[in-house]
Amino acid sequence: MQEFKSYKIGIVGAGALGGALAIALNKKGFCITKIFSRSKASIIKLCSRLDDASLSTSVQEVSDNGDIIFITTTDNAIKSSVESASWKKGQIVIHCSGVSGLDVLSKAKNDGASVGSMHPLQPFSDMDSGSNNLDNITFGIDGDEFALNIISKLVNNLDAISIKIDPKYRALYHLSGVMAGNLLLGMASSIADIWQKIGLSREEGAKALIPMMIQSCKNIIELGIPQSMAGPYVRGDYDTVKMHLDTLRKSYPDILPMYVELARISLKYGDEKVGETVSQSKKMFELLDEYN
Repeated sequence: MQEFKSYKIGIVGAGALGGALAIALNKKGFCITKIFSRSKASIIKLCSRLDDASLSTSVQEVSDNGDIIFITTTDNAIKSSVESASWKKGQIVIHCSGVSGLDVLSKAKNDGASVGSMHPLQPFSDMDSGSNNLDNITFGIDGDEFALNIISKLVNNLDAISIKIDPKYRALYHLSGVMAGNLLLGMASSIADIWQKIGLSREEGAKALIPMMIQSCKNIIELGIPQSMAGPYVRGDYDTVKMHLDTLRKSYPDILPMYVELARISLKYGDEKVGETVSQSKKMFELLDEYN
């Protein structure tokens, strides 16, 4: 088997994720050879951040010059990208989608290549910041035996963690990441908007609330679930919760359904923390039903 870091890496899709992986792997001593993307500007930008990479005009050119090929396009473009080229035995073709199975790489597999997936549980806004935020994150991986061996080593070289995801659970795995990332951001943005009602800006609200959110995450790490639960749902503060509900119904009715559902979840874990379903908790569940 060839020396691991002598593998030549190609990138198809020079967006935030593809760029972040290319930059991070290059910093770890891997050679990034060819890059192809629909946006020439993205290729030029990424090449300027790498040692020896050059622009490609097709997926085939990337395939012809690489041992490990990352397909970091949008999910709906993975299959067509792979089908636009020929592949060969000894290559490893890896997609980075969280929800797609290995079937989208069938063309590469049929051509003799090894295939796998390597999905980072991490949001990527741009390639530069993304390349610096891979330490200790988790990658959901899958693939044939050879691909899994290579992917595991790649993840380890990035100082990250790999977990093998059973194909039948990929949708559950992926939606958990979306909820923890994208939907959490949506919720945080809605919460910050509330501050505009009290005469402050959304930005001031976000700045004030982010340390609290960070500490809540730290509490989960340090104390676990459900011991990290706190607030009116653990204390059984019925009147406080009712005041919240009445205020939202009057001032932010669009946020009320989200609050009600999150309150139900918090009550469940609050009960788990104290070890029983307390009578005050039962009253609050009934209260929440009134605001559905």
